[in-house]
Amino acid sequence: MQRARRASQPDEARDPALADRATPDHALVELSDVPAAVVCASCGEPDCPGCLALDESTHASGVVAIVPWERPGLSVLSRLWATARLATLSPREMFSGLPDGDLRAPLTFGILAEALAVAGLAPLLFGLTLIAPDMVQVALRDPAVRDLLLRACSIAGPALALLMVVLHVIHGLMIDRAARRAGSRKRGRGLRFGLYSCGWDLVTLPLGLFVVALSDGPAAAGRALAAALTTPALATRAYLGGFHALEPQRARAAARHAGRMTAALGCLSLVALAWFVAFAAR
Repeated sequence: MQRARRASQPDEARDPALADRATPDHALVELSDVPAAVVCASCGEPDCPGCLALDESTHASGVVAIVPWERPGLSVLSRLWATARLATLSPREMFSGLPDGDLRAPLTFGILAEALAVAGLAPLLFGLTLIAPDMVQVALRDPAVRDLLLRACSIAGPALALLMVVLHVIHGLMIDRAARRAGSRKRGRGLRFGLYSCGWDLVTLPLGLFVVALSDGPAAAGRALAAALTTPALATRAYLGGFHALEPQRARAAARHAGRMTAALGCLSLVALAWFVAFAAR
């Protein structure tokens, strides 16, 4: 009986080496039994090669594809800074699949971002006392000049912040216009693009650079400063190629056209701002 029982046993039970080779790796078994934990936020498939255009804010995976500013549960400043940083330092990720939504959230974001960016320019006025102290003293001694400067500064600050918001909105609208000229049939989200792109100014102007230097070091602040030159083009091409699904050559041509139109309208806006400040300060 014992001999028959031994003969019926498989070879791997008698040979430990064969048993080790025949037994599957426990880690492999666990990996094969556990479903994929990472799924595409657009289509919900684990093997998706990557969806560029996000047409809805909620997708099959159940992941809400929204910018940090529209994500509840965080403080206003945390959401503001996270969105501005994402828009500036990771423009492809944010603008290639910019979701749809109402305009109240991005409008509030744009106004706050530009207001803080303009407020961060105030310390530069103190540098004027070091460059031209005599001119500052003369201006402060003359009551008429002092009142004129105070009125101009009180008007110019908010007007400049508003102008910067308007310029970003114009840029977003011109991108959608250029995309339609290049063959896109999608209803653009240029207003949301323009309002969220206001975060570029918050990060790349003095206040944002100071925050980046404190949190990540001077090298990171240098990269953020360089992003002021590269981010607009990267974000525009990502939006044109991702949302509008334009091929790279058409996306570059549309981005150049949008840039020229924005520059022309921006010059007119700057002239209008200067006239308004001069008229209101009288």
